[in-house]
Amino acid sequence: MPTIKCFLNLFILISSLIFAPVQPGYAQQTNNKFNADAVWNPSIDDMGNITIKCGLLKGEDLYSCLISEMQSANASDRAIEFTKLLDGRGYMKAFKPSGTVDIAVVYYPFNKENHDGYVIVNCSPALVDADNYGLLNLDELEKESGYIQLENKYPRISLCAGDRTGANYPLIDNLPNNGERIIVNYALRDGCNSCELIGYVEFGFDFDSTGNFLGTEFLTLKKSVVLDSVAFENRNPNNVFSDPSQTIVISQGDEFVIALQSNHSAGLKWELAEPLDEKVVTLLGSNFVIPNETLPNAAGKETWNFRATGKGGTGIIFKYVRDWQNETKEYQNITFTLMVN
Repeated sequence: MPTIKCFLNLFILISSLIFAPVQPGYAQQTNNKFNADAVWNPSIDDMGNITIKCGLLKGEDLYSCLISEMQSANASDRAIEFTKLLDGRGYMKAFKPSGTVDIAVVYYPFNKENHDGYVIVNCSPALVDADNYGLLNLDELEKESGYIQLENKYPRISLCAGDRTGANYPLIDNLPNNGERIIVNYALRDGCNSCELIGYVEFGFDFDSTGNFLGTEFLTLKKSVVLDSVAFENRNPNNVFSDPSQTIVISQGDEFVIALQSNHSAGLKWELAEPLDEKVVTLLGSNFVIPNETLPNAAGKETWNFRATGKGGTGIIFKYVRDWQNETKEYQNITFTLMVN
């Protein structure tokens, strides 16, 4: 049984790869390398104008509208050039130099979910979309014994994007002959992007020393410690934290969960406000637990799954933001203190 992709039917995926004039995972070549000068930080007014002027459009008119509004907002020529390479679907909101090739965080304002994505830049082809599942070596994943076990238990198992906010950029690894591998994390969920979290997989995007894209390789699969969030809390109450005034004390190598009330129906969600100190802690993924109440705007719960990677102390800083109708207002900021023994 082929892996289901979040919001992407397998037939549509294959058709788009074969018949689309410009593949969504690749972009035409550009003569100049991108860097932070292609980042665009629109104001709330700019995003409001995009919503008003572009929201009812469709297809090419919708995407050309974003480019037009960026020009009206005096976005840089490089920012507009980058958006044009994305066919007007999104803009670069952050840039991470990574060596031979680099990583851009892209914001897709017209997506209903998953507004953020990772695109690998300064390579050949010019852009490689980490969330174009047609580029992934799914055959190797589907042969993995751990995946087969999960598929038997969860027949609707779906491959979805992992954290794409830029709080935790993909890891970089060296390949022979000065090549480079970008390691990208994906979530396995039970049928949809907001469904129960099952586990995580990592794929490597490989490039040679000159930045030519060589393909992808399946690397690892990890079952989630929050396969059932309620059951996990019942079994491991000492490894679940909700009070930022309480210092989290954990052993190296252990996983733990930070659980935060969240009202997704009102467009609110938690995000990492600052990058993690990955020498001490890494983010494995996050999950939204749907509320039991049927009342409008009932709050659910976000469970953030971490692993303590090294001894030491650090802070985990969250911000509560509205990611709805292109509003990015921050409503709350909290810090958890972590000590790893």
